[in-house]
Amino acid sequence: MKAITMTGKGQVALTEVPKPEQVSAGHLLIKMSAMGINPGDKFLISGNAPAGMFTQSRYDIAGVSGAGQVTAIGEGVPEKYLGKLVTVYRSLSDGNISGTWSEYAHLPYLQCAILPDDADPADHAGSLVNIITAYAAMQQFLKVGHQGVIITAGNSDTGKAMLGFALEAKLPVLSIVRNESSKAELEKLGAKHILVQGTEQFAQELMTIATALKTTAVFDGVGGELLSQLIPVLPAGATVYAYGFLGGPAPVSFHTGMLTKGITIKGFSNFKTATVQDPQQLAQALEAISQVIHLSFFKFNAGKQFSLEEIEAALSYTAADGSKAVLVIG
Repeated sequence: MKAITMTGKGQVALTEVPKPEQVSAGHLLIKMSAMGINPGDKFLISGNAPAGMFTQSRYDIAGVSGAGQVTAIGEGVPEKYLGKLVTVYRSLSDGNISGTWSEYAHLPYLQCAILPDDADPADHAGSLVNIITAYAAMQQFLKVGHQGVIITAGNSDTGKAMLGFALEAKLPVLSIVRNESSKAELEKLGAKHILVQGTEQFAQELMTIATALKTTAVFDGVGGELLSQLIPVLPAGATVYAYGFLGGPAPVSFHTGMLTKGITIKGFSNFKTATVQDPQQLAQALEAISQVIHLSFFKFNAGKQFSLEEIEAALSYTAADGSKAVLVIG
């Protein structure tokens, strides 16, 4: 079968590799249709990822996300997966894996969420990584007892997924976006409290709304300058869960007096949560995600589509609206 394989640090190539024939216990054989290119995919290809961050793949096939149809199941896999369209994220559990940028993928079923039969694979070509991150964070927020959440990368795929879970949990939300068009998009999704960063009133409005909503959890995908602006106006006892750094290399700075308010900043990774580490909780999470994944909050921001033969162009693709390249197999 055709597959995109990693041929060296930062290098990939379209090659022919053996198609998986035997399905291992607990695994699925998936005929892939669409595979989104997320930052995590590029990080994997770069060769700079820490050891163990990504599960190893047969024949060094690249790709950690995608969507396709299950054609066979292994022993111990629930029958409900057979023949279904699924979205996948291959780093949720260990197993006998072949990567997603290929005509067929062999993956543990605990790396897959079932999609509606009429779903467009491109809409979920890279969505599960974002959804499971938001889901795992929400479970942690609820367990700790947070009363509201600030979402900094409000219009990102992960930010929209968090909005969906927060609204479902009836947790007050304050979303922060970069521009008015992003604000309008979130309003269509039901967000009621949205701030556009960079305005003269931003800090004052943030403090007023954060105090009123008691937003003691900050789901931060930006960091840098924006986080430096947030910290002084957060409610006492707030915790910043930093999962991304869209703000680039700008350092975070704050007056040490803020420590008297009990503000905590910690890194967040879905890999380290009980949701992902405990197989039973992971199964429950994937089932819960399958029940809501048809909603607009949870779709992948798919941009231009490319064939496997166009992998170099796909990796170079950028779009002003933040949409991402999608590899498709016809």
